[in-house]
Amino acid sequence: MEKRIIRTIVLLSAGIALLSACDLTENQKSSADAALVFGSETGLKLYCNSFYSFFPNGTDVHHQDGLACDYMAKTELDDYELGALIPDTQGKWGWGNIRSVNYFLDHNNYDTVPEDVRNNYNGIARFFRAWLYFEKLYWYGGVPWIDHVLNPGDPELTAPRDTRDVIVTHIMDDCDFAFEHIKADNSSSSKASFINKWCALLLKSRVCLYEASWRKYHAGTAYVAGCSISSDDLYAAAADAAKSVMESGKFSIHTGAAYNKGKGSYRDLFSSDAVPTDEVMLAVEQDNPLSVGYANYYYNKQNVRASLTRPFINTYLNQDGSYYSETKPDGKYKTFPEEMTGRDQRLGQTIRSVDYERKTADGSQVRATADYGYSLTGYHIIKFTVDDDAADLYGANGNDIPLMRYAEALLNYAEAKAELGTLTDAEWKSTIGTLRRRAGITGGDLDTKPTIVDSYLKNTFYPDITDPVILEIRRERTIELCLEGFRLKDIKRWACGNLWANLPWTGICIPGYDTPLDMNGDGTPDVYFPDPKMPTVPEAYAGIAVSVGAPLHFVSVPGGLMLRDDLSGRVWNDRMYLDPISSEDITMNKNLEQNPGY
Repeated sequence: MEKRIIRTIVLLSAGIALLSACDLTENQKSSADAALVFGSETGLKLYCNSFYSFFPNGTDVHHQDGLACDYMAKTELDDYELGALIPDTQGKWGWGNIRSVNYFLDHNNYDTVPEDVRNNYNGIARFFRAWLYFEKLYWYGGVPWIDHVLNPGDPELTAPRDTRDVIVTHIMDDCDFAFEHIKADNSSSSKASFINKWCALLLKSRVCLYEASWRKYHAGTAYVAGCSISSDDLYAAAADAAKSVMESGKFSIHTGAAYNKGKGSYRDLFSSDAVPTDEVMLAVEQDNPLSVGYANYYYNKQNVRASLTRPFINTYLNQDGSYYSETKPDGKYKTFPEEMTGRDQRLGQTIRSVDYERKTADGSQVRATADYGYSLTGYHIIKFTVDDDAADLYGANGNDIPLMRYAEALLNYAEAKAELGTLTDAEWKSTIGTLRRRAGITGGDLDTKPTIVDSYLKNTFYPDITDPVILEIRRERTIELCLEGFRLKDIKRWACGNLWANLPWTGICIPGYDTPLDMNGDGTPDVYFPDPKMPTVPEAYAGIAVSVGAPLHFVSVPGGLMLRDDLSGRVWNDRMYLDPISSEDITMNKNLEQNPGY
């Protein structure tokens, strides 16, 4: 019931946002209208609740990485992946949401509301302004900083772009103000859908880490022109903000549920009707009677067939902490059951592993292998889904989806300190070691920093990185935050855009064609791949036969065949580190400069 109440409040409050309109300028509303909203705490609360619509919603939050990143295979490419974005076709960049926040901040000055109450809601508003401006910084780089409502004729309407220094400094100021003044101190089962003051610090850490690495790894390029704040200063700010979250004692890594058939503490974070708020700091709440979530439909029924790829799957460690090898001692490639055995338990909570079970229509629990009608590579995603066939209908997901969680604070802190060269063994143990212990890893680098470079990770993903600590933190970050909307941002800030176009979209290995395969070890064949040159299928295996057609095909490898998707068209051009500013925006404001390469 509470979820429905929250949704109703947000929907009702959306009408209040109309006061602020949707463009840079708009005629002022009557003072009576403003007093109705800003003259009471109830009005302030309703207005601020409308800001939550700025977050990703239940229909897209679960596949933010799946739309465009290096480790996701799909059946089709969008304009972004094709490198087809140009100023003439780019949509206007839009300032309506920022204007809505600024309208609130301009008008929240009625002395009928106590100052500390006004500042609480101003803090919430400034959190959202920081969130929105970070998105602007990520997509466009430096943009005009606007912190009040503009009127026709205001000089800011034709102002040039501010530098990245200006934008990131203002974002940090907004986050600091939000942390200082937001009254909500902690997350709880009734508050997971509302920001608390610690969310402001985690956002500050996120932004500072992004900007620090952007400046370090894009040094010497046009992308850091005019930047004077050093990457070290920003790394230090990222570490300090994350450390404050860590030392607050308000949150912890969620543990307690042992791994079992695709379930466990890690997956609890993404598949629960109510998120575990010991770790989740902010979540998008969903309720299936309202038809707002469709993770099951996206991964189990939609023809995009979004699937994880083999190079990424290979980065999951063995449970003993050793590096995984995709080949056996004799040089032959491992089969799917072999590669799923003894691995980091997050793997079996991210894709359908050999022991994965789900509930069927008759209520029974059955093992469910990858569905090759909806999985391109055989690495069929279960993160964000629930294990019930009934949820595969569009809009049937009621599980909440995290937007901010404590694990990110650990990862941000470890990376920032490692980039500064000051990460200690004790800090490694309390950050990366903590996450790996939750994943069932029992050995390797849990208590002390690594000293050996994993050649596979380096050569496949990050050939320019020689520091084993930074490499392992990148491994951990990519696995822990898989599909949560961080990967493309990480690729861009680390200047690894080539991964976008060049990382192979490969999948499982099989012994050969015309062989019934038991993929989950229950003694019953699950899939049969006929030889495409002679695609006759024995009647006994007709129900499990999968015909693979171009661009999906098998290639020969030692010991068998490897599934590969050669969907053509992926490109990377360095100009894609930023989006173009639309021709229409530049026509309206001649002082705007276009991003490099467009």
